Amino acid sequence: MIDKFYYVKGGAERYMFELAEILKENGHTVIPFSMQSPNNLKTPYEKYFVSYLDFHSKSKKEALLIGLRSLSRIFYSLEAQRKLQRLIAETRPDIAHLHMIDHQISPSILPVLRTFKIPVVQTVHTFKLVCPTYRLYHMGKGKICEKCLHGAYWRALLEKCHKNSFFATLLVVLEMYFHKLLQIYERGIDRFLVPSRFMGQKLIEGKIPKQKIQHLFYTIQVHQYPYHSNTEPYFIYYGRLSEEKGIMTLLRAMEGGGGLPLRIVGDGPQRGPLEAYVRERGIPNVYFEGNLDGKALFRKVSHARFVVVPSEWYENSPLVVYESFAMGKPVIGAHIGGIPELITHGKDGFLFPPGDVQVLRQWILHLSSHPEILPRMGKCAREKAEREFSPQSHYKILIEIYKELLDSQKASLNSTKG
Repeated sequence: MIDKFYYVKGGAERYMFELAEILKENGHTVIPFSMQSPNNLKTPYEKYFVSYLDFHSKSKKEALLIGLRSLSRIFYSLEAQRKLQRLIAETRPDIAHLHMIDHQISPSILPVLRTFKIPVVQTVHTFKLVCPTYRLYHMGKGKICEKCLHGAYWRALLEKCHKNSFFATLLVVLEMYFHKLLQIYERGIDRFLVPSRFMGQKLIEGKIPKQKIQHLFYTIQVHQYPYHSNTEPYFIYYGRLSEEKGIMTLLRAMEGGGGLPLRIVGDGPQRGPLEAYVRERGIPNVYFEGNLDGKALFRKVSHARFVVVPSEWYENSPLVVYESFAMGKPVIGAHIGGIPELITHGKDGFLFPPGDVQVLRQWILHLSSHPEILPRMGKCAREKAEREFSPQSHYKILIEIYKELLDSQKASLNSTKG
């Protein structure tokens, strides 16, 4: 199991650790390969991890200097190759399952896995394979951007898309061109697992081989989430407070009142402007709760009437919807990215055009004024979570993918010997 972080930094790592536990529960040995970090979970395999490299806690200038000093590692890490070779020689794994490997590890590990005849699966969490800045979204302009999708990565330079810096953007653009020239992902990955079909379509548009792409939802431990009918009169947004999440649209939908109170849980760069907007406009019944974690967060969500996911960028397959459904919460979600693949309109939630204040307000008022429909919708949401997102169904599909790739590898080796 390979990811550049061996602690829960984001949704990719949450899924990775969840998946590792599922595999262990089914009798498999899971061996991690990652980057050394003071935040890491304890593992006897850390001696094989690549050395620590941190871009995110630095200023733009410091991050750029680190990037320049680490240029060869970002493009093609010989350290990652050496350490992975040692780990493979020691443990002899059957298959490699990759998550996030760019920059800190790099795809230089793919030829090593190929040399050892190890089939490779990658769960695709972001748009990094087709966009230098991961998002297909222009943070400065606050809008979807597909200018690089078909291979014209140089266009990112015109917009200074990465960290609003020409040189930082140049670094990731050159990285994209280098890896595309080598076709290192296309040749080195046997199966790209996409949590949303939308992600799969964007990869195809970005010239990732269609035959290597397979859809597989994320999974969560559904029965570990609180599920009850004891709700309180409020609804909730929880997650990062940043422009692409569409929270300003949600606040505009709250103007004029009339619906249930909104509780906003989370933090991020837009929190200050959002709070100021609520004060200046005198918007009633909006409460910023800050960050909540673990049981406190899910207690708050489980007592809400419903959840809103108003994103205005291409969400892949947001875990917020999975978790909300596990807690029996209908979700009002923007019809963008992978969100409409999760929500069945009118059954376990409602969809609205991203950025459309009036339609969002309509559904908020509808669920606020018709509490009698919430139990039925919540039951449908919970049943969908149990049916489609459970560890059992996820494992059943994933293990068949593993077996298919292992059988194919075995047949290939036998034909070579013959």
